[in-house]
Amino acid sequence: MKNTFLRVFLVVLLSNIVVVSVGLGLVQFVQKRNQVSADLLGDVGVQLVAGYEKFGIERLQEEAEEAEKKLAGTIYLYQENGRPLLKSLPRNFREQNTPSVARRPSADFLHSQFIQVIGANNVQYLLIFKPNPEINSLAPEAIVGFSFLGLLVSSGVLAYWLLGPLLKLQRVARSFGQGDMSARVENKLARRKDAIGKLGHEFNEMAVRIETLLTSKERLMRDVSHELRTPLARIEVALTIAEDKYAVEAQKGYLCRIRTELHELDELIGQVLVLSRLEVASLVKESIDFQEWLDCIIDDVSFESQLKDISVTRVGRTPKKILGDPLQLRHAVENVLRNACFYAGSGGVIEVEVKEKSGFTHIYIRDNGPGVTEDKLEKIFHAFYRSSEAREANSGGFGVGLTISQRIIRAHKGTITARNREVGGLEVCFKLPLA
Repeated sequence: MKNTFLRVFLVVLLSNIVVVSVGLGLVQFVQKRNQVSADLLGDVGVQLVAGYEKFGIERLQEEAEEAEKKLAGTIYLYQENGRPLLKSLPRNFREQNTPSVARRPSADFLHSQFIQVIGANNVQYLLIFKPNPEINSLAPEAIVGFSFLGLLVSSGVLAYWLLGPLLKLQRVARSFGQGDMSARVENKLARRKDAIGKLGHEFNEMAVRIETLLTSKERLMRDVSHELRTPLARIEVALTIAEDKYAVEAQKGYLCRIRTELHELDELIGQVLVLSRLEVASLVKESIDFQEWLDCIIDDVSFESQLKDISVTRVGRTPKKILGDPLQLRHAVENVLRNACFYAGSGGVIEVEVKEKSGFTHIYIRDNGPGVTEDKLEKIFHAFYRSSEAREANSGGFGVGLTISQRIIRAHKGTITARNREVGGLEVCFKLPLA
């Protein structure tokens, strides 16, 4: 942190020094750009005085005009008694102030040059040279403008130096938070010796540790789930043999119960495997004919629920195409739609509404079941969480379906939310980007 403070301090200090130096340099340049060397001006003065003393005032005027064209300015020449030999100085040349303020030279006085010339018989003359006003100097407003421009440039450099690395860190952190486990801070930034470089280096180390932990967890879930299915298969084979050869009537009920529990355990293992694959599986995205795809899902669920007299209706305007993995998205929507049918019960009404908003497809699935308490709306998407007694009693579920749906939707860069309806029941909303 001390190193960062020192670097910021030095950058600010250097910026101010540059701005001040440029401002002073401009002032000095403006003041000196049209200055004539003293030697050249002295030679001109000696030539003018010699011509005047030898040939008179007309020769002086001619030579003065030629010298003014050459030097790009105005020449004033005064005798030692104060009498002008050429034109007189303007009245405002010396000062322009009110009586109540300290007297100071005017701009003409500051930019003019004064040379003392000695003529014949030691007669003294005063030569005053004033540069032409049209090329005399830049306006004060221009100097202020250049200084302000320098401040803007130096401030921009400072802001880029400070914010550039932080913005890169922000982008990397956002990518990592959205599931890109390979996101890392670039080596050039991480090798910096200040606090920003140390932050980037520590972020990379943290990302490596988190990726290792998640990979180990996923591998463990896959391996354990896969290994559990082998003894389950052997148990079911042994159960079948026992039923066929050794079971008596009194034992068949227990054996049937064992088979049911085996099937539920196998289903649970299958869902755990799905969860583990969703963490690492790459989606096979393609353009989906949305209306046909959604109608197929609704028809299948309606066919399964017809014995319970559950009606599933679709309303709203459906987009023509969406981009995604049709199989995975089907799992996500079917999980929610089957849950809605189960909790709505016999004679339930399920409504599927589709809307387009700001480049996204919104799919609303509404039921008229008991709903979920407000404090548990977020938790129903957690793995193996059972929402409430009202929605989970005798469901036979494991609390994994909504978790699978959420991870599929997130993998498609969408969101899934749930809320209780005012008229009763639950509303689940899918938000998916359009193709």
